[in-house]
Amino acid sequence: MIFTALEPSDFDGVETALADAFRRSQEAARNEEPIVFVLSQEDLLGQRGVPGAILANALLSGMRTLAAEGHKANAVAVGNDADPEDLQHWIAQLEAGRGVAGELVRVHAAHVGKIQV
Repeated sequence: MIFTALEPSDFDGVETALADAFRRSQEAARNEEPIVFVLSQEDLLGQRGVPGAILANALLSGMRTLAAEGHKANAVAVGNDADPEDLQHWIAQLEAGRGVAGELVRVHAAHVGKIQV
């Protein structure tokens, strides 16, 4: 199951997205399917507003909890300039889940060093 977090515009959007992610993750876990959350790097860092940050970090926490419970769950943090082929490569790698669970892979996502202003 691949869940791509879209940027919510408000708290109602966060609630809707979290409920959808919960239902889809629950079904995938019951069926022992791998779970990959696709998140915005900017949202993980709180750079695009409160609703996006809440959603991205809640999904990251959920992914780690699923992995801690023995499910094949991982996440990808996507940067603004991510190449679609690179993104698909890492989604496929995490979906295969060969010995990896609870990991966050950053694809073209700057997170080290100074923030450019």
